[in-house]
Amino acid sequence: MFYYQMLMAVQLCFTVAAAPEPIETHAKVVGGYPVGIDVVPFQVSIRLRYYEELEFGSGHMCSGSVISQRVVCSAAHCFAENDTYPAQYRDPENYVVVAGSSHIQSLNRFSEVYLVQEIIGHERYHPYTLENDIALVFLNSFIPYHHFIIRSLPLASAAFPPGTFCSISGWGNVYRELHQAIVPIQDQRLCSFIYISLPKSQICAGYLSGGVDACKGDSGGPMVCNGHLTGIISWGVDCGKVFFPGVYTNISYFLNWITKVNSSLDYEKYLRMRGLNGVGPLMLPTIELYVICSVLLMAMIKTIY
Repeated sequence: MFYYQMLMAVQLCFTVAAAPEPIETHAKVVGGYPVGIDVVPFQVSIRLRYYEELEFGSGHMCSGSVISQRVVCSAAHCFAENDTYPAQYRDPENYVVVAGSSHIQSLNRFSEVYLVQEIIGHERYHPYTLENDIALVFLNSFIPYHHFIIRSLPLASAAFPPGTFCSISGWGNVYRELHQAIVPIQDQRLCSFIYISLPKSQICAGYLSGGVDACKGDSGGPMVCNGHLTGIISWGVDCGKVFFPGVYTNISYFLNWITKVNSSLDYEKYLRMRGLNGVGPLMLPTIELYVICSVLLMAMIKTIY
């Protein structure tokens, strides 16, 4: 056992020495394969609203997972304003969420674009260690339970054992198409050895041989094990690098925090969002749309008859 640890330590030293960058965030899926949104109907694209209003698809910067009719779970570092501790989070009106679409730059008739009413990042998120890298995004509209495409994803209540194969997905590739890859969860002791120390709030997954991983372009995306949201794509060393599995926020560790924050949200409250750069809101809350459509329909009926 001692010789095995010495060998691992030597390999780690040489690998670290060769690594061009110590930490990568905003991950994309590498070594994966293209999929449609119907395969991952819970996945959403989180975008900077300013750029989206200039050109649709240009604002994508992170991913997230739908976990309720109005809540998306993502990574805190996607919304942190700077590298100070405690973290300050950007104004929610700076973001939009696009759901139900396989491609970054196109929509289909079932796609939805949501404004963001509130962002609740973990109060103990640390920008240097990326511990507690979790945030909840409260939408300014609701997703119908029986939406044709968009679905919520149940949360993992406990950590899965090492060797469990899980899926990761995201749009962060040169073609801006949704990709998915399969990675195995690694033993927590091995992860702590590789990264010197890895807290229980984080898990690592991937192949020690490298080649399949998350990398630049899609942080906040889901790691799904046995149909449950188990991890949030958070950080890693380079992209698919040998001996360095990707690091994910451990959802089961934050169940109480998620429950507490979710219970504090007012699901019946909808804010009228202001426009940016003189441009009006991308969409109104769904309830308001129903009211407007009903009024217009009644007016048309009266006009006909």
